[in-house]
Order: sequence, then structure tokens, then C-alpha cells
Amino acid sequence: MRSKSTELMLRIKEYIENYFSKYSSTPTVREIASAMKVAASTAHRYLVAMTEKEMIYYENGVLSTPKIKMMNPEFSPAAIVGSIPCGTPDEREAQVEEYLPLSVSFFGKGDFYALRASGNSMTEAQIDDGDLVIIREQQTAEIGDIVVALTDEDKNTLKRLCFDNEQQRYYLHPENKEMEDIYVSSLRVQGVATYVIKAI
Repeated sequence: MRSKSTELMLRIKEYIENYFSKYSSTPTVREIASAMKVAASTAHRYLVAMTEKEMIYYENGVLSTPKIKMMNPEFSPAAIVGSIPCGTPDEREAQVEEYLPLSVSFFGKGDFYALRASGNSMTEAQIDDGDLVIIREQQTAEIGDIVVALTDEDKNTLKRLCFDNEQQRYYLHPENKEMEDIYVSSLRVQGVATYVIKAI
């Protein structure tokens, strides 16, 4: 097989990216062949060679490039709720204000929801009234994490998880020196805060 032209590979890659910028989709092999003034079979062979060189991604007829992946990142929806969600899935769904698309490359994979903070109990952790706190749904947490917890009084709260070595018990710490720690006989972690989105 004859060696492929690097210059033509770069032209094809540029064409694919410009096409995506204009149409939000990638061109067909025939469109690439027409634009490059080569046969469709030649265009296909070039796409295969460019995939091997990792210049593009070409799988099951779907084209992409590293630039296109950055322009078109994967998102996962996170429900924005006005209060800390609890109860059945139906009850939680009733609290949803809207869905916030979270970039997987930035926030990571997992199940998330966004909690609209209310009050001033976490101001010293830079979580203010009205901020959106991104919560990763999980039932475990490390000491020091800011968690959504269900207390032994069946009350939900957003606080920092701490442990009292003398009393050998967990407690929830508000990040506000004017407020007292909350000691509980039991608690259930419902999620861990990972990011805060706020207006400036």
C-alpha cells in the first residue's frame, strides 16, 4: 500500500472540524472525498490510516477528533432541587426545579444532583445562601467531607462530617462559628458535596 500524504491527512482533519463547527455533525465519507477531490475508497483508506495514527476517531462510521470531543463533551444531567432530597424517587422528582448538564470531563462520572443552599450555616466553607452545591450521590464519606446527611431525627442537613474521639461518635459541623455542632446517635450519608457554583 502506498504511503499516505501527511498534508492530505491534515486537510481532511481540518475539513472534518470545520464541518462540525458549521453543522454540529461530521461529514460523510463521500462528502470528504468530494471536498478533497479523491475517490470515496481513497477517503475511507485515509480515515482508517488517520485513526491508526490517532489523528481522528473513526468507529462504526462515526467520526470525531480530539478537538471535536472538546467542542462536544459528554454531559450527565443533575437535578436541581430546592431542598435536600429525601424520600422515594417520586417524592424527590417532585422537588426538581430543572436539570443542569454537568460535563463528565470536569465533574467526573457518577450520579449527581445540585442542591440550592439555604441559610448561612456553611458560609465559612464558601457556601452561601442561594449557591448551587453539586452533590455526588453515595452512602459513604470520609471524615472532613461536606455531606448531605439524614440525622436520627429524620432531618436532612448539609454539614461537614466529623468524629469526636473522646465520645467515639460522629457529629455534623456547621461552617459558621456562631452555630453549634450537631451530635447525633446515628446518621445516614446521602451524598458528598464536590463543587459549588455561585454568582459573583
